[in-house]
Amino acid sequence: MIVPPLRPPSRRRRARLLALALPLVVACGNGDSGSFTFGKKSNSSPGAVDPELKGPVVVGAPKSPYKVEAVGAAGRVAGTVTLASPIAPADPAPTGPDSAVCGRTVADSSVQQKGTGLGNVVVWLDGVRAGKALPEEKRIEVESNSCVLTPRVQATVTGSAVNVLGHDDFRQHLRFLAAGDTGARAAVLLGKDEQVIPTELPAKTPGLVIVRDADHSWPRAYVAVFDHPYYAVTKPDGSFTIDGVPPGSYTLMAWHERTGRTEQPVTVTANGTQKVELTLKGR
Repeated sequence: MIVPPLRPPSRRRRARLLALALPLVVACGNGDSGSFTFGKKSNSSPGAVDPELKGPVVVGAPKSPYKVEAVGAAGRVAGTVTLASPIAPADPAPTGPDSAVCGRTVADSSVQQKGTGLGNVVVWLDGVRAGKALPEEKRIEVESNSCVLTPRVQATVTGSAVNVLGHDDFRQHLRFLAAGDTGARAAVLLGKDEQVIPTELPAKTPGLVIVRDADHSWPRAYVAVFDHPYYAVTKPDGSFTIDGVPPGSYTLMAWHERTGRTEQPVTVTANGTQKVELTLKGR
């Protein structure tokens, strides 16, 4: 009998298998800058403090722990995020020695718009300290493919595993940085072969985590980490919904890498839908 050769597991399958046995990833410390710095490399000189760590804290540490409890007559917040005026993409970033792999330049992907709506805006309720259970799925992916990190913006809860997937044929030193920390939360080295590297370090505590390459100017992504489930990332048309909200008064927060943070008070009524329209000013 001829036994057919075993097929290697798929990329998704490998990610799941590796996430069950998280290896040690280099870590050097414990929100994020609202400034736009596309094309600017991370400061990785020995002993230097990365400028991202000194930026404004967008997602701060809560004053009290979040408690899961039954929510009676829950309401929701639904709305749209728009721009006061259009934001032009930044100039493409030159790739230099890696042009054979990435092309001569990499386009800016910071602005995702459909009509007047603005996508990739992190929206969350500040002040909710008790409510519905956290999401059961606690695993996200940051993928380097075609010389771009994707998704550009995502959100998750503390305790999540982050699978870093590499497909590009050049070396990257990805660092996970959050303003207010004393150092990078994690550092991941991607080589020339396809890789899946899992780590729980970036989502240990709340914060807006920047993912960037210490050696290349263009790779960039953001992971907003919360200790509660009342958050969303806007769709390309700017729409979002946050449901299961206990009735009460809160502060609706919104952040985009080209606008910084904006806040607006909201009141959620029993079984009601609080509709909001947020207009952000870009730079």
